Amino acid sequence: MTRNTFIIALNRWAEKATGLVSVVAIAGLLIGASIIVLDVTGRWLFGTSIVALNEMMSSIFAMAIAATFPAGATNRVHLKVDLLAHVTGTRLTAWLHLAGSVLLTLFFSILAWRIFDLSIRYLEQGNATSLLHLPLWPVYLVVSVLMAATALVQFLHVVNDTRAAIATSGDRRSHVGVLVCMTALAVIVFAGLGWAIWDLKGYSGFVAGHPGTAVGFAFAVLWLGVLAQLPLATVTAFIGIAGTLAYVGTPAAINAFSGDSIRFLRDEQVVTLPLFLIMGAFSVAAGVSEDLFRLGNALLGRFRGGLAYATIAGCAGFGAVCGSSIATSATFGRMALPSMSRLGYAQSLSTASVAAGGTLGALVPPSGAIIMFALLTEESIGALFMAAMIPAALAILLYFCAVFIMVRLKPELAPDVTIGAPGEFFHALRGAIPVVVMFGIVIGGLYGGLFTATESAAVGAVGAFLLALGRGKLNRSSILQVFSQTTATTAMIYALIFGGLMFSFYVNLGQTPDMVSAWIASLDAKPIVVLIILIIIYLLLGSVMDSFGVMIITVPVVTPLILHLGYDMLFWGVLMLVVVEIGMITPPFGMNLFIIKSLDPEVRLSTVMKGVLPFILADLVKIALLVGIPALSLWLPSTM
Repeated sequence: MTRNTFIIALNRWAEKATGLVSVVAIAGLLIGASIIVLDVTGRWLFGTSIVALNEMMSSIFAMAIAATFPAGATNRVHLKVDLLAHVTGTRLTAWLHLAGSVLLTLFFSILAWRIFDLSIRYLEQGNATSLLHLPLWPVYLVVSVLMAATALVQFLHVVNDTRAAIATSGDRRSHVGVLVCMTALAVIVFAGLGWAIWDLKGYSGFVAGHPGTAVGFAFAVLWLGVLAQLPLATVTAFIGIAGTLAYVGTPAAINAFSGDSIRFLRDEQVVTLPLFLIMGAFSVAAGVSEDLFRLGNALLGRFRGGLAYATIAGCAGFGAVCGSSIATSATFGRMALPSMSRLGYAQSLSTASVAAGGTLGALVPPSGAIIMFALLTEESIGALFMAAMIPAALAILLYFCAVFIMVRLKPELAPDVTIGAPGEFFHALRGAIPVVVMFGIVIGGLYGGLFTATESAAVGAVGAFLLALGRGKLNRSSILQVFSQTTATTAMIYALIFGGLMFSFYVNLGQTPDMVSAWIASLDAKPIVVLIILIIIYLLLGSVMDSFGVMIITVPVVTPLILHLGYDMLFWGVLMLVVVEIGMITPPFGMNLFIIKSLDPEVRLSTVMKGVLPFILADLVKIALLVGIPALSLWLPSTM
């Protein structure tokens, strides 16, 4: 067997093995959700519940989530920002891919090594859960083995990427700006490593003695790493470790990284996100998007621009079960764009409706972005869901207003009104009732205090599974697709969080947020002025990366600053998400714009950009209302 044949066979084996592990992981999450639903049902009907269920489920879910990482590594799901990809030469791109693979290998190797050490220590100390006295070391051991498997998969990528980088020719040269950024990154990183290795005392003294300057360098390296298309999780993690070791030493810094990661995995609310992801994936398999689109068209098709209204309304409804802006844009783009084109809608209106409607996917609860913000800031997931309800309704209303004004001023953007077939509305309503009921139970039960955020996520996941099963939509292919989507997103998000936790630990260790707050106070600027500046910054950030990346980078510094200014965290969480999602359609880099362009290559990007401008104006009105009337975000949570 030649070397090439051996590597190809090894890649195939790794793909099959990690895929099998991920299937077991998602199946375990779904089984765990079913147990939670049975517990909730027993509590309602008989007034009894399973003793210490949270202790058992937290350990099971921690292992299940960790089991998604090997398959995530196999499929290279880790978030990168490709803002400069189009001006980066082919050879440099290949070497940057290799650098990213090396960093990910180190990332998961460190986690495997230190979590294994923790499992040995817990075995020797006899650490166990508080109620059932279940030993913790088996959980830590399983997680460490899964992290080691992920590191092995990443090492295989290192081998493949090394071969690819050596074989790649320079067909396209890099822009001079890219070369400057890469050179600056290399100089800073290697100079810092050399300084820490040869003079750790001097390095530690500088970082600890000049925390503001050190964090400034950290953010510079962070952005250079982002522009270098390196995995964001690794960039934040290693910057955090490098900064933390100056205060507590290398062993303690590495222990903080692994310890925070495994503690986060065992958090009772940590499973909320993957369960809602399962809910969204099964909802897609069940054909929920088609149901919502038909219902929206039956309700609003009688008005000029009816399909544009229906698309926005459908995106909002689909966002309630999907929770992803990109997925919502892609799903409704495939359905709405052909229908609008066939009926004679202008491309500017049809593409803009899908792009803008897609931003509702991350705002309408339950939302993955909202859950991530809650986990990073330790806020209540349920309270944040409620805080987003009125702003989401406001967003839909303002988008409707934008469409109304557009077709009123330019009737040629939409065709004449057509009357639907008799009984069309009731047929569409009958198809959408299960979705409406599922959303009502999940969000209504959470609002009414019938169950916790984790329980609501379990109800949603099981409900979506039963819906898809009852409609006969589940087969081997669709189930594997659901498992694959959930695995990829879960692995990406939790790796991001691990890196973000370490970066946040370093930033807070040097009391940087307090220094920033003190500096803002010294300027004697009104809180509203600072808030407006932050909004502008987030608009810019949202145009170049998604909400997950923005939160990982900014939450450590901005969250304490917002609290210092006297704003409520629920208010800020919703406002930040609204602003970042506006960035998704803000030219020239809005991600949703490029998604629409990829769905219909015949549409010019300039047409999409021109079409979204009225929706951006509607979004600016929404921001002004949210800032001017905080009760829009805060009233509903106060009634819980």
